[in-house]
Amino acid sequence: TTRAEDIEMSLTIDAGLCRAAYTALGEESKGAAMVMNYKTGEILCMVSLPAIDPSQAELSPGEGAYINRCISAAFIPGSVFKLITTAAAIEQIPDIYEKEFYCEGVYTIAGVDINCSGFHYTQTFEQALANSCNCAFARIAVMLGQDTMIEYVKKYGFLSSHEIDGIKTASGSYPLDFVGDPELAWSGIGQSTDLVCPFSLLRMVAAAANGGVLVTPHLIRNESAGSTRLIAADTADRLARMMDYNAVAHYNVEENFPGLSICAKTGTAELGNGSSHAWFTGFMDDEAQPYAFVVFVEE
Repeated sequence: TTRAEDIEMSLTIDAGLCRAAYTALGEESKGAAMVMNYKTGEILCMVSLPAIDPSQAELSPGEGAYINRCISAAFIPGSVFKLITTAAAIEQIPDIYEKEFYCEGVYTIAGVDINCSGFHYTQTFEQALANSCNCAFARIAVMLGQDTMIEYVKKYGFLSSHEIDGIKTASGSYPLDFVGDPELAWSGIGQSTDLVCPFSLLRMVAAAANGGVLVTPHLIRNESAGSTRLIAADTADRLARMMDYNAVAHYNVEENFPGLSICAKTGTAELGNGSSHAWFTGFMDDEAQPYAFVVFVEE
């Protein structure tokens, strides 16, 4: 018979890193932050707010404090979803890098306006992702077609529930029934009925950082973590380079991330009530600091 007190377990979570993430998010926020080592699969940070401090049992928990937003819920993704559309376009549209996408702030399809946050005019595929251009990615989603979009959403695991050391994670959603080109366009830019679990997004960017190979994410220290190919190697390389261009062209890396080789994508998820969710996901292209991350703040 093994007594519970005889069992020792070593976790991958770093208390100091979680504390830093908790402070950065702010105690009044509703959100999530995750960091994992994409070479080893170790989850180093998993913070969800509002949180509960067991040492202060007299305090009333905030609304939603019992939900782990990192793994147990799914949210409208907004433009971080364009990473999926980008990967699909890389593989399914042979001349995607030769195409140009024009944007004057709105793209009308079948009488429905797809609005963009800016006027990007003529842009390449790479520039369209860096600009996070809704007009361009609405067109790309329609070019791909709904069946192809569904194929990639499923292939990258966004509709599935995953496991972290036996803990089930939330599945996401995407329009599976026929919706027509306007709604397909909205879905390709991360709106429509799209929902994404932060952990599922972390899996994808971790694989993109690691040449397309996902090392099994885990919380219990395990020296023999398995791995699987999630993204084709060439696709992962191209996606990583585009995320690097995002950071260089739009995220002011020298000022905001001095000394860090950040490859990333931002996202603003419109909620239809005048507010939005904020997302930031990516990784460090650094053998000494092989960290992938996702940060999410509600409204």
